[in-house]
Amino acid sequence: MARRNAGAMQREGSVKDWSEFDTLPSPKLAYSQSYVAMRGLLTSVASLDPLLVSSSLKSAWAAISSHRHSRSLERPKAKWMNWKRAMFRLLVCFLVGIFIGFTPLFSLDLSKKIASENERLPFDGDVVDRQMLELRSTKLEPFAAEAEATEELQVDESPPVPAMLDDEADFIEASHVDPPVNDSVIVVRKQLIIVTSTSVRPHQAYYLNRLAHVLKNVPPPLLWIVAEWPYQSRETAEILRSSGVMYRHLICNRNTTNIRKIIVCQKNNAIFHTKKHRLDGIVHFADEERAYSVDLFEEMRKIRRFGTWPVAIHVGAKYRVVLEGPLCRGNQVTGWHANQRRGVPRRFPIGFSGFAFNSTILWDPQRWNSPTLESIILHSGGRGGLQESRFIEKLVEDESQMEGLADNCTRIMVWNFDLEPPQLNYPTGWLLQKNLDAVVPIT
Repeated sequence: MARRNAGAMQREGSVKDWSEFDTLPSPKLAYSQSYVAMRGLLTSVASLDPLLVSSSLKSAWAAISSHRHSRSLERPKAKWMNWKRAMFRLLVCFLVGIFIGFTPLFSLDLSKKIASENERLPFDGDVVDRQMLELRSTKLEPFAAEAEATEELQVDESPPVPAMLDDEADFIEASHVDPPVNDSVIVVRKQLIIVTSTSVRPHQAYYLNRLAHVLKNVPPPLLWIVAEWPYQSRETAEILRSSGVMYRHLICNRNTTNIRKIIVCQKNNAIFHTKKHRLDGIVHFADEERAYSVDLFEEMRKIRRFGTWPVAIHVGAKYRVVLEGPLCRGNQVTGWHANQRRGVPRRFPIGFSGFAFNSTILWDPQRWNSPTLESIILHSGGRGGLQESRFIEKLVEDESQMEGLADNCTRIMVWNFDLEPPQLNYPTGWLLQKNLDAVVPIT
């Protein structure tokens, strides 16, 4: 009995001694400490607070380190299991943090969120979820109304305009304000193609400048084709550049001294230029010696095929005035004023300065029901107005295809003055090289 009690006492003593020297915490206590640390870590990660996350990580690491130190005396197998368990928990925490970091924030569109929650209802009989959604919507209605009011204010309200000073108001009142452009007021005009033949002579600059000032006052579009013989002189080029009129400078380099052949060459070059480039407009051969009224060029824009008007001519030593051109009833040509020369019968007794025609007759015969495109050019043969009459015969068949202009052929808008002086030497570049000595010197 004593031996049994001694054995029992020895077993109790040994157990007591083992519990006294066993410094390791109980598994339940260790699990509770690690659970507390992990719960703090998850709470800090969910709240996205960097300070709490760092403090939780520190506490977790301290718990793990203390747990490692406390279990240092355990068996190697138990020590490895505890270390593996801690690493697994740390890995779980790391994955949870990554998942929370990559999860997008909640949507700000509350109405869409509520609608999506309504769509996710498991069934219509779920009264509790429906009541919760209705409660959320009623709570969010004031915020939605406030957001709509804010958007309306941003759209409708304009920024306040600062008050102007007196000087600024006076400046605005004094400044010119262009009226708005009305498309219905814009007038579409036909293009005018004015052909002028010129040559180097004493009165060339006077004639060209006078005609240039007239054409400058004609409303555009207007193209001035100037054909010069025998070359493009510097003086003519300067006059054309300073005229303010759109122009094209052509030349006729035909080696001849016959004035009639030179003029025919110049006009034919202009006709070829119109055909080649298919210029669409009203063609008129404006001689530089003629005096034109600006209103005549506006009358030319009324022409559909061929238009004509009367011309006043000064003839004889006493400058007697003679009319040359059509007689009209309305705009229909019924007769002619003829300055008929002896022995020269003409079908159409009119000069170049008394008619104009549509340029499409030269290069578009189908428009005018012409079977073939004839060579509509001038010929040097023919005197006393035959050259003009033969050219007109290629453009029209008779007077029924003509249009009388200038107030039914009653106004004179072109004057033919014979002011050409006798043969004079043309000073090159308008410079005099001789007779520069003073007749009355200053002493």
